[in-house]
Amino acid sequence: MPSSRGLQCFISLAARTLCTYPHRHPHQMPSAIIQPTAAHTATVIFAHGLGDEGESWRAAISGDYDYRKPGELTIPAHLPHVKWIFPDAPEQAVTANFGTRMPSWFDITNLPLQPGQNSNKVFEDDESMKNGAQIIHDLVQAEVKAGIPESRIVVGGFSQGGALALVTGLGSKDWRTKSSGDESKLAGIVVLSGWVPLREKFKSRISPHAKSIPVLWGHGTADAVIYHKVGEDSVELLQDQLGIVKHSAHDQLGTPGISFRSYERMGHASCKKEMEDLATFLGSVIPQQQIQNL
Repeated sequence: MPSSRGLQCFISLAARTLCTYPHRHPHQMPSAIIQPTAAHTATVIFAHGLGDEGESWRAAISGDYDYRKPGELTIPAHLPHVKWIFPDAPEQAVTANFGTRMPSWFDITNLPLQPGQNSNKVFEDDESMKNGAQIIHDLVQAEVKAGIPESRIVVGGFSQGGALALVTGLGSKDWRTKSSGDESKLAGIVVLSGWVPLREKFKSRISPHAKSIPVLWGHGTADAVIYHKVGEDSVELLQDQLGIVKHSAHDQLGTPGISFRSYERMGHASCKKEMEDLATFLGSVIPQQQIQNL
């Protein structure tokens, strides 16, 4: 389990590549959870990055790393109706880290991802990507069975988890190992420091709902793991090839299409402003509902 550290530097892939990772059975999928403090009417499922665990993001969203002003609310306090699920990725060998076994949603052959790299080269493994997408889809369906409709569920992630969120939220059932069931239309997608994976296959596996789903995409301009330009190029691909609208930096968060936000001097991490934008986005796509007594 990672040690407590400031929000700006928590979840640094470079600092974790030599760590000893918690051993997990490949079919054992524990999750860190923040329970709602009001009537449960919405759920956020958030996938961590390569080599990390859900507990890191549970702590970050809970405000464990923050230095808040007196009376300043945490994100869960702003959204008391939301249940947060932070699943742990299965442990598997990662080619980019010399075959070391670590928590990973899918295998990736190269890191960092930089602009100008061979654009035709595939860095992600399709089979393990489908396994990861199936895990998130199963979590979504478990929430649906518990009474939360897909229109009140947001899927998000950081870095590798952000790439997985795109596949799960914008992709069709062809991204999953089980192709049964209807295509999902979620309330929204959150991509923090992520990228579009398997670019050559993404267009052919797009959901019919992709253009109507709000997406918040945050990226640090000083990111040296998934470069900021890689994020920009990914959004351009979705815009040019798939016709998904990209909003300006001044547009309201939470409308259909991609809201891309850059954070100056932020590396492969998160920051307070990004967390504020996250809270605003969620408040727009899954606002608190008034529960009427029958």
